[in-house]
Amino acid sequence: MASKSSDAVVVGDARGIGEAVVRRLVVSGTCASVVVTDIDAKGMEELRSSLMGYDCEVTTREVDVRDDDSVNELVEASAGVKAVVITTGFFAASPSLETGRQELRRILNVNCEDVFFVAQAFARQVVASGEGSIVAISSIAARMPRMREAAYSASKAGLRQALQVLGMEVASLGVRINMVAQGDPEAFRIRIPMGKVATLRTSRRPWSFCSFMATT
Repeated sequence: MASKSSDAVVVGDARGIGEAVVRRLVVSGTCASVVVTDIDAKGMEELRSSLMGYDCEVTTREVDVRDDDSVNELVEASAGVKAVVITTGFFAASPSLETGRQELRRILNVNCEDVFFVAQAFARQVVASGEGSIVAISSIAARMPRMREAAYSASKAGLRQALQVLGMEVASLGVRINMVAQGDPEAFRIRIPMGKVATLRTSRRPWSFCSFMATT
């Protein structure tokens, strides 16, 4: 039986993809413990309770990714963690001629800015500790614009570029930064800076790739 990896942190979503990533990490037995973070305390507790009985400790922590202090406190409390999955984000669609400045800013702030700064904060910690993996959710919309998704596509494309650059800058320091594109049948991976490309041996579900890349 393979030894378990270091603890993992899943940032962002006690339901949806975040929930699925947590379940995959716990049920697969690849992690000794998993920390679930969100602003949804009830959702996190329901998830934690549903996973009792597995050989993996699941704990919860309320974190608001819009608050730098909240993120920094999480990073400080997660010293030594080598697997981080960031599932923060939301989908929104509206005709481009009707997209307002406030809506555009809100989507860019959450899907691009907030995710980038969470990744940056953990990357600094991983650099200090030696090595580790950070995985974030992207979208096929980052590379393939779709009708009514100007703001959403821009947010995911911006995140893709920002994390690719961050990944290139920290690769030689032992930090792997990957993205999984929800909706992309090939679930593209970004490991080129370290000369590694993941082998497609997992299912084509985004949470499977997140778990695989975070702990491999």
